[in-house]
Parts: sequence; structure tokens; C-alpha cells
Amino acid sequence: MIIISGSCLLRQYDIILGVLFPVDSMDSCEEMMIQDWPGALYKKDDTAFLCWTYSPEVTYVLEYTPSKIDDSEIIKMAESAEPVK
Repeated sequence: MIIISGSCLLRQYDIILGVLFPVDSMDSCEEMMIQDWPGALYKKDDTAFLCWTYSPEVTYVLEYTPSKIDDSEIIKMAESAEPVK
């Protein structure tokens, strides 16, 4: 898991997450809520990134291989995350 510091709202994912992976070249982007936090699931070939914003200062990114673990399992893991204190 990577924690990104800095202002990051769902609308700004393209700018901020572009540093971690090429957002413009992703095959798909599905917006969702992880608990009460805005998030998005980006996919490209057999790589996926589940991203969600806990606060303006903290965004989480999980990178995984969808052929090895189902999206629903990654989303369940994200849903169980505890807030950073």
C-alpha cells in the first residue's frame, strides 16, 4: 500500500496518481465509495489500482493483479481499512 501525501480529491486523481501510473493509458476507471471516502478502480491489462481518499492529505493506492485476486476481495480489504491517526 502506498500513502500519498498532498491534496487529493477524486477529481484530482488524474493529476496526482499520474505520478504513480499513467492514468491516461488505463483501460477503465470505475468511481466508487470505500466506506465514506471517494475512490476509483483503474485497470490496464492485468494490472489494477484501487485508490481512495481518506482526507485531503492522505490517499491510499492498492496495486494488484485481477487474474490472481478478485476485485471484490480487494474492495473488501479496502473497506476494512482503519483511518490513519
